[in-house]
Amino acid sequence: MRVGIIGATGLVGRTTLKILEERGFPVSELILFASQRSAGEKILFKGEEVEVMTISDNWDLLADVFFCSVDDDVAQELLKDYKGEAWVIDKSKVFRMDPRVPLVVPEVNGDVLKTTDSRIVANPNCTTIPFVMALAAIRKMARPQRTVVTALQSASGAGKAAIEELRLQREYLTVDQEMPADAREVFGHTLAANLIPQIGSFSEAGESSEERKLREESRKILGDPEFSVHATCVRVPVEVGHSLSVTCVFEEAVDLKAIGKSLASFPSIKLLPDNLLITPVEAAGTDEVYVARLRNDPADERMIHFWLCADNLRKGAALNAVQIAESLI
Repeated sequence: MRVGIIGATGLVGRTTLKILEERGFPVSELILFASQRSAGEKILFKGEEVEVMTISDNWDLLADVFFCSVDDDVAQELLKDYKGEAWVIDKSKVFRMDPRVPLVVPEVNGDVLKTTDSRIVANPNCTTIPFVMALAAIRKMARPQRTVVTALQSASGAGKAAIEELRLQREYLTVDQEMPADAREVFGHTLAANLIPQIGSFSEAGESSEERKLREESRKILGDPEFSVHATCVRVPVEVGHSLSVTCVFEEAVDLKAIGKSLASFPSIKLLPDNLLITPVEAAGTDEVYVARLRNDPADERMIHFWLCADNLRKGAALNAVQIAESLI
């Protein structure tokens, strides 16, 4: 297939290229697009250099499938009237909640690709993807009445500039210098050696846009508009790897062993034994969604708790998009 990547020089774009090569995706021709400042840059793919171009009119005729990893406003402008024949797998939030556009995690709801008329397929948020995989496995055994999640999200979820800012902040802290304003442009706060309990803008009710995404996207992917999930999203000083602390409350006592077996047998999920832990450092660079510390609540047999960890650039973004493309072909 002719493959195009829009936003090829960003973190997700470069990770997509790496995964396409690792998985032997059938690329007959590769087209790379990025902003004007990256035009002319050359990226190595399968031993050959491919030059990055700026996008132009009739770009959709140049490939059979595009991976779009650009900012929301750029995606909106580029795809708002899209009527091309090429598939576009879009990582922005623009089309995720559009009822005409499938929002897909292949292991959970890949079948929707067989019936959609849309040539745009939305790739979910990097926190939503591993979360709904775990919940889909659990729901095979019992449907939670209520789910509470605290998402500890790495700097790379905000892009390449966010990682660079985190590293810069660490340098200032190391030499014990005052943090200048231009070292806090991405997050608005010091992230190094710190936590920021806000990702996105707040609603009048005090919910952040990232927390709302997790709830609404999960409902669409699971096909359950009443799915009850309450999230708190926190930016943490980790470069790559999102972690989630999850609590599920059921109507009655649940069989923890049965839930464990369902998680262990679910595609792309790796359930760790009780005595093993997983941290973002170990999850970074891998394709699995890790579940650890699965346990009953000691005071309420209707509750379970678990820890979840995944590479947000791979399974949380680029890998999921490549798996969508593999499903399409």
